[in-house]
Amino acid sequence: MRRSFFIKFGLVVFAALLVPFSSVHCEEKPASPAAAKPLRVLFIGNSLTYMNDLPGLTARLAKSRNFVMEYATYTPNGYSFAKHAASLKAQRKIEAGWDLVVLQAQSQPPEAPPAAAQFYLDAQKLSQAARKANPGVKVAFYETMARKNGAARKGRAAAEADSYEGLQKKVNEAYSKLALENQGILIPVGEAWQKLRAQRPALELYQDEVHPNLTGTYLAACVFYSVVFADTPVGLPYPPEIDAETASSIQTLANEARGIGTLRDNPITQK
Repeated sequence: MRRSFFIKFGLVVFAALLVPFSSVHCEEKPASPAAAKPLRVLFIGNSLTYMNDLPGLTARLAKSRNFVMEYATYTPNGYSFAKHAASLKAQRKIEAGWDLVVLQAQSQPPEAPPAAAQFYLDAQKLSQAARKANPGVKVAFYETMARKNGAARKGRAAAEADSYEGLQKKVNEAYSKLALENQGILIPVGEAWQKLRAQRPALELYQDEVHPNLTGTYLAACVFYSVVFADTPVGLPYPPEIDAETASSIQTLANEARGIGTLRDNPITQK
């Protein structure tokens, strides 16, 4: 679909998300200390990040626990690490200097050489650019959900990637490698996504074949919150479009994901 459609759809959903948290369902939550200073975050990605305003939703969840997250985004539709690495606009965004830079690519990482090797090289270039701008920056890799029904072109990639489960495994492995090779942080949305699909197969997390709906974006935001702020997402507020049972399932899985990411013992909010 064209970006114009996604922008229009995103604005509709985002308008719904503007409901103040005071009017959004919320269970009793544990107290969290206020952050010493605002956390400045740059999101570099594509529509998997901008759909339903994942950065904004994450910031609002953080605010509900007295954390302050200031953020900017550069998320052109369909952009890969290669396009970002070659983009002057992305470079200028990165050069502003950030506490955390989040990198996200497409939902089907390349497997065959030379594209696969270039995928990791371009991620390395972006990580190095972030550290050049601010030597103390943390670089995170947003492990995305895989395509709803597996590889876009069946038979073109490894056979196991033809199914959702197989492709999600490939995505998870790729992002784990990215985090390891670049001394980065893993935001394991894909692993939480896979578990929720297995636990509640009737629950729809996708808007289409590729993109998350509001429920899927809320899952991603809870995982981001849990890993970045090293705090349980259990009891966080949730949009009124999501029922209490679903919100509880999402928060529980996101809390488990905190042990998969690398920030549990070294949260960036405790500098």
